[in-house]
Amino acid sequence: MTSRPSRDIYAETLAVFDSHEPLTTPEVADALNAKRRTVYKRLEKLADQGELETKKTGSSSRVWWRNPADVSSKYNVGSEPHHGSSAERPSSDVPETEQVTTQSTDDTRDERKPEHRSQAMGSILDGVAIVDESGEYRYANEQYAEVYGYDDPQALLGEHWQMCYQEKVLSRFEDEIIPTLCEESAWRGEAIGQREDGTTFPQELSLAVADDGGIVCVVRDITDRKENERQLRDVRQFNEELVENAPFGMFRLDEELRITYENPRAEEIIGLPDSKESSDAIGVRIDELPPIIETGQADLFRTLEDGETIEFAFPFESIYGKEAYFTGRAVPVYRDGAFDGAILMATDISERRQYERELERQREQLAALDELNNVVRGITDAVIEQSTREEIEQVACDRLAESDSYRFAWIGAVNGDHELETRAEAGIDGYLDGMPLSPAPDASTGLGPTEKAVDTQEIRVIQNAHEDPDFELLGAHAREFDYQSSAVIPIVHQGVLYGVLSVCSERPDAFAKAEREVIGQLGDVIGHAIAAVDRKRALISDEVIELELRIPRLLDSKDGPTTDGTVTIERMTPLGDDEYLMYGRAPVDAMAVIHALGDQLTDWKEVRRFDETEGEVRFEQHLSDTPMASIIADHGGNFKKGKIEDGAFSAIIQLPPGTDVRWVVELIRETYPTVQIIRQRQVTRGVPSSEDMASTLTEDLTERQRIAVEAGYFGGFFDSPRHRSGEEIADSLNIGASTFHQHVRKAERKLFDIVFTEL
Repeated sequence: MTSRPSRDIYAETLAVFDSHEPLTTPEVADALNAKRRTVYKRLEKLADQGELETKKTGSSSRVWWRNPADVSSKYNVGSEPHHGSSAERPSSDVPETEQVTTQSTDDTRDERKPEHRSQAMGSILDGVAIVDESGEYRYANEQYAEVYGYDDPQALLGEHWQMCYQEKVLSRFEDEIIPTLCEESAWRGEAIGQREDGTTFPQELSLAVADDGGIVCVVRDITDRKENERQLRDVRQFNEELVENAPFGMFRLDEELRITYENPRAEEIIGLPDSKESSDAIGVRIDELPPIIETGQADLFRTLEDGETIEFAFPFESIYGKEAYFTGRAVPVYRDGAFDGAILMATDISERRQYERELERQREQLAALDELNNVVRGITDAVIEQSTREEIEQVACDRLAESDSYRFAWIGAVNGDHELETRAEAGIDGYLDGMPLSPAPDASTGLGPTEKAVDTQEIRVIQNAHEDPDFELLGAHAREFDYQSSAVIPIVHQGVLYGVLSVCSERPDAFAKAEREVIGQLGDVIGHAIAAVDRKRALISDEVIELELRIPRLLDSKDGPTTDGTVTIERMTPLGDDEYLMYGRAPVDAMAVIHALGDQLTDWKEVRRFDETEGEVRFEQHLSDTPMASIIADHGGNFKKGKIEDGAFSAIIQLPPGTDVRWVVELIRETYPTVQIIRQRQVTRGVPSSEDMASTLTEDLTERQRIAVEAGYFGGFFDSPRHRSGEEIADSLNIGASTFHQHVRKAERKLFDIVFTEL
């Protein structure tokens, strides 16, 4: 580290002018193979020092030349250094510690004594050394020696400065530090020094060119500072990574409560679009943000300026339309005792609140389901005990309305004019007044929930009726009568619709799948109970509705078999599960009609013939899912008799009092569109009396038949289990067993004729 490089670059520059001819800057740059701007700076400096002359030759060009009288060895390689004045070597940029040797004038330098300079440099805390032009140390204080691991500064004197640096660092000195030192007479920066033991350390190094051509070196070991900087850098990086990757949103507010920073999670919470690099909220006071103002929480954030830590929780919609539930806290920050803003930490708990609401909803549903099971069991038990349809319907409504899960309940039925009539209600009065069957038609089907339930015989559910745009009218009813969900349950038994049960709840999400399945059972329970009551009433009532029906053409084909005889249907015996046995008699030729019907109608199955005498045959026709018989049975009626004559079918059926005959006929007409009502009347049904039975025993039975029946009855033949066989009774009567059985069968026939003729 000597002044030789300084002499070289300026000497080389001056050497270009050895011919003393004027040259332009580009010509000098080409000769030196250097950049024009660098060469221009050198030329300016040489001109300022009087080494070169210059003249402007154009708006942006200049020529340079050297006077022969000025040629000296001042910058020649190997020459002695030129000692310029203090004006030639400004020292304003040199540190105070370096000015110990650079601020003296030529006159005072000759008078300064070496011991005075040594004492001054020795008192400096930093390491200080002076290197002569050859690069050898001619002075070093104790601090300088200690920095490089030497016990005695004398160990450095006479040694070359390069011993304190590794090869790769020396390359930096040659390429960067020394050229700068030559041009600017000073350099300051950081480098890597090498101690005596070979270890390295970071150093802060200041170099200055002294007036005598030497270099003043000031060095400081910055190992501790570098370590502190590294630790601070690591902490800063950790904090930055922590903030950037925090699972909650973080906002930095300045002293004016303006938002100055949002971490990535905060940007997610507010819904920052991907197309935007930063939020529009940056630079805006948080208490002036429209979403915060709309929540009414602006005053809360202003208290931060008073030094209060705040906590908050409120739903809001961000400036980008993102809905969130904002919860967190904000902590004021102080710097040098003055308010410096706040750090706001926030979390979007929308998903958690939704999960909590879902749990609460599930708890409500489970509670409602548990209560509903109890209600359904209670209704099932209660309706069985009722003796009339009205009582069944009212007790069902009462039990539902008494439940905590439901607001009110009602049962309605569709009359012949397709209007809804109230049959029972509980928990409310007048809900159905003036309501049409379709109070809220669906835009897609034109049907309301009640009409859909009637039409499909399936449960229909409306949830959150206040907000459902498809049922605006129903929503108005819901608000008026204070409920949010409703279920319309068809009351059906064996295909017969008795009406609908409507249950309304204040819960917006009532009647979910599990609850719907349970409450849907009430339609079957109530329907079964009503059907049972109707059947019981039909059995014990003397009054019945007798209806005579006629179907002009039972066979579809005009070319079907015809006969002059009449097919008589005497009885329709139910087997259960919509299976029936139809008994009748017909002329032998007329059986072709029965077989043709069996081929044409899917519900006519196997037919059996028996007792064929005198051109007439009796038959047994198996029917399965036959519509007419099922409809009559479902309404508690019975098939009295019928006939097929000239291709037309006519029948007399009996229905319990109070049956909606028009509805029954409409159901039959769905299968047989041409059905006609010939006659409808109220009749008193005959019931076999004991006198009728006694008269038959005394008048219609022969003596042998009566004796056989009495002997069998009192002798244990009719007991179960049978105590005596027919052979044993016959032995007692001194007749053959076959004769006994013949007498018994004939007597039974006459007695059953009385029973079934009246029923």
